[in-house]
Amino acid sequence: MKISKKVKNILNISTNVEKIIYSYAGLKKHLIKRNHYDVFKYFKNLEEIINSPDFVGINLNVNNISLEYVKCFDKNVLVAVKLHKSKDKFYIASMYLISDYKLNSRIKSGRLKIVDKNSK
Repeated sequence: MKISKKVKNILNISTNVEKIIYSYAGLKKHLIKRNHYDVFKYFKNLEEIINSPDFVGINLNVNNISLEYVKCFDKNVLVAVKLHKSKDKFYIASMYLISDYKLNSRIKSGRLKIVDKNSK
């Protein structure tokens, strides 16, 4: 998986780093620790969420580059992608559901931006 040029353009980020990695076991352990059991059924959709998100954004509450990918299925699934400390790749840091209210608030505030499926 990788961060597309389209997402970089939408978010106005300039980095040559594209690669996104994740450890299935590590992510699963994190989700259990955080009680995010409700997102396990979306594990199979990780590539779809990254490759074809409905919304993308930047989390400004962290020091490094932290991106948010949201895909709307029967629930809104947010995947948090952070720049690795080596600065040569990104990694999937977390995954959780967000409510329609929170999704709409983040769109209204500009934190999340709509991904136009027709543009490249």
